[in-house]
Amino acid sequence: MRPMNDKVNFAAALPAVGGAHVVGNAEAIESPPPPKAMQLTEVEQGLYEEICEALRKAGIEHTTSGLAISFIVRTVAQYLAANERCEREGRTQASKNGWVASTPWAEDEKRLKMELGQWLPKACLTIPSLARVRKDTGEAGKQDDLFGDLVKHGTSLPGPQSRH
Repeated sequence: MRPMNDKVNFAAALPAVGGAHVVGNAEAIESPPPPKAMQLTEVEQGLYEEICEALRKAGIEHTTSGLAISFIVRTVAQYLAANERCEREGRTQASKNGWVASTPWAEDEKRLKMELGQWLPKACLTIPSLARVRKDTGEAGKQDDLFGDLVKHGTSLPGPQSRH
């Protein structure tokens, strides 16, 4: 069990974070500051910086992801606290008549894990989501030109120019 104030190494645990596109030069990527209104704790700020560093190393553009990363960081910190309490105090409790039920902090741990399961792929924080982004964007990170062939065909035809 790890104390809450230790730094979590997201570079090893989460190989990529972000959500926009892959950039070839990691030095060209700037990480956004966390929103001031989030008022991240020292531990949360450390998590934020590690996630942004992992994003830069993976070459994932995340210029506008400050708020999303802040929500993820806060949720991770809350999950770690709930997990630590579960390890320390247990996940179930028994009533006087023998009925066993989950503790409130165990329910928090389960809920926060589910939330992270939704947030992490959306922010490209999982291996499959990173692979999908890299596949979709390719090396150059270009967006498909959906109408390029149609425009090329239309402009190559002989006849009067369009009035539009």
